[in-house]
Amino acid sequence: MEQRVQTSAAPALGPATDEMEQARYNCVLRSIFGEIFEVDFSGDSYRLIHMGDVLFCPPPPGMGVAATLRAIAETLIHPEDREIFLHLLNPKTLHQGESLKQGYASGDVRKKCRDGQYRWARFTVFPLACAASGRPLHMICVQDVDEQKRAVGLARENALLQRRRLDELRYKAVLDHTNTLVFEWRDNQPTYTSPHIPQLLAGDYNGRWLFDVWREDNVLSPEDGGIFKDCLNALEQGASSGEMTVRLRRRDGRFIWCRVTYTCLTDPDLGIRYIGTINDVDEVTRATQALRFRAEYDPLTGAYNMQTFFEKADLLIRQGDGPRHIVRFDVAGFKGINEMFGLEEGDRLLRAIAHLVREQIDKRLETFARLSGDVFVACLAGDRERVRHFVGWLSRQLREYTQSYRVMLFFGICPVEKRRTPVHVLCDWAHLALKTVKGSDLTNYAFYDGELRARLLDENNIKDQMHEALEKGQFVLYLQPKVEISSGRIVGAEALARWQHPTDGLILPGRFVPLFERNGFIVRFDEYIWEQTCKMLRLWLDKGYRPTPVSINVSRMHFNDDRFCGKLLTLTDKYRLPRHLLELELTESAFFESERTLIRVMNDLQEQGFVFSMDDFGTGYSSLSTLRALPFNIVKLDRTFISDGTDNERGQIVARNTVTLARQLKMKIIAEGVETVEQARFLLSIGCNYAQGYYYSRPVDPEEFEVLSFVQEKAFWVDPSLQEEARRLNLPLGLNAPDREY
Repeated sequence: MEQRVQTSAAPALGPATDEMEQARYNCVLRSIFGEIFEVDFSGDSYRLIHMGDVLFCPPPPGMGVAATLRAIAETLIHPEDREIFLHLLNPKTLHQGESLKQGYASGDVRKKCRDGQYRWARFTVFPLACAASGRPLHMICVQDVDEQKRAVGLARENALLQRRRLDELRYKAVLDHTNTLVFEWRDNQPTYTSPHIPQLLAGDYNGRWLFDVWREDNVLSPEDGGIFKDCLNALEQGASSGEMTVRLRRRDGRFIWCRVTYTCLTDPDLGIRYIGTINDVDEVTRATQALRFRAEYDPLTGAYNMQTFFEKADLLIRQGDGPRHIVRFDVAGFKGINEMFGLEEGDRLLRAIAHLVREQIDKRLETFARLSGDVFVACLAGDRERVRHFVGWLSRQLREYTQSYRVMLFFGICPVEKRRTPVHVLCDWAHLALKTVKGSDLTNYAFYDGELRARLLDENNIKDQMHEALEKGQFVLYLQPKVEISSGRIVGAEALARWQHPTDGLILPGRFVPLFERNGFIVRFDEYIWEQTCKMLRLWLDKGYRPTPVSINVSRMHFNDDRFCGKLLTLTDKYRLPRHLLELELTESAFFESERTLIRVMNDLQEQGFVFSMDDFGTGYSSLSTLRALPFNIVKLDRTFISDGTDNERGQIVARNTVTLARQLKMKIIAEGVETVEQARFLLSIGCNYAQGYYYSRPVDPEEFEVLSFVQEKAFWVDPSLQEEARRLNLPLGLNAPDREY
């Protein structure tokens, strides 16, 4: 049959309906539906009443109704929805009225768009009065409901239509079907306001323009003032249509989301007028906002989540001017707070931190997020002074947060040097900076800079090579002699390690031992040095020498190993060594593990013949109480302890009384780091006759130590002033000591 397409207005409603009502419903209808067709199934023809600015592909031209419906089903309807589409528009069931028992038929299908994607479309069929030919007509309206479908998963208007019959003509039915409220105005004066609007929304509408009521009677939510203003500005500038979604206050005081549209109409007789519509979209909008919130925000604190922060911070960095910094921070001991005070208290603290950060940042230029647990990150605009102010202010605020426990934050700060560096990489670098100060009592923040970057790269290189270096024997043993000051003879040695790197040469332990302490490799490293020491001692015994005791360093991590004592016993038995030849030297970090366990292990090993010395006494956390509590055999005075003693009277008093106390506890005393004759003389004067340091010898390899100690049997030169002090104190003098320094 011939296809008839017409884009004129829909037929008049009847002689009783005036032109204004006609135009009103026409406008509303077209604001709701993208396509409206009048279909004559019996005559196999249709005509297009309205085609708006829609996304959907138009029906193929040049065919009758039946062919057009088949073509649409095959080419434009999603395969899973074709049966629904064809059933809905089946002429037989429509003519018999089986599907129109409620006065209309409606169904939702996915229809192809111009970009090749599918969107949800609602097809609604209304029966019309018979045409002049006597054949029944139907009106088919197509509405884009894709956003509604995706937000709430179903079309709620369908349920409304099923509860009500269409007892009015097609335009009135459309209004009822969509719960649309209509209003009109001309020259900012109302010409029509739906009576349902004053019943629903707050405000005095008596003779007043709706937009004035909403603005002046506090109907509009203050948070949506910007959107409302933009819409009115567009209207004043001559926009022919507009739309806004804002929150309006109901009569009961509750705000609901409403979609408000307006369209300009030109009437030859009445001139320019506007028609507006109001739709309640509260449920859909809130559902969409909830989904967006869950996707973008941390539900506990309201801060951005990690992925959203990366996107927002990247945008701020790329588009902004001036310096930027990524600041990563967390709470010291947060796990303990949760365990002691409960998860609710921990959550309250996290919310408080987010609230304080939100107060401090400039939302136009800065942003922040909770990455996980107690870890936060912020993107700050400004120089280092701005960052320091942020760190200081937030730290002070939380210091007074509660009297029940102390809240301490640690910060890692990464300056943004290249704006195209991914934000997640900047966060990682900030984390590396944070780890350098975590737990420090001196400062709670650190910047990631060139020096730190070089150190971290060096540490990474060491970590990459340390296992291979151990397997290939690149860690070599060095010995530093311990000397009797009065005689110059060697009375022992300390086992030290150097890394004989194949390309970097000899690497001193200060570069790798602290890293080994942090990553746990120190356990394997210590055991390797112990074995090398035992091999050396066994070799000397086999040569007939009488070796002096050698001290080996023992990390605190060994005391977490239940097999520690057994390992030492097995090692000395393996090389058939008298156990007093291994002097076990503990650093101060070991003192803060379980004291009861430490005392038990020390007593067990001392019963087996081992000797313990306390390293670095006089610095860090070691104290006189440690001398009292732990059963050490030897105390090693730190170099700073000695230098202070020679510089001032108070230092001399402390050093002299410490030595006296140790001797009264029947402990031997040895000073390390002795570099001058004045230091050696001071040690003699306070009762300490043993020392090690560069004044006597640098650390040497075992071969050189063997020649020095056993082959040449040399004693170190004793300064005449030391000899004189030794005679005065009746200390032993060296018979074979050289008469000059060498």
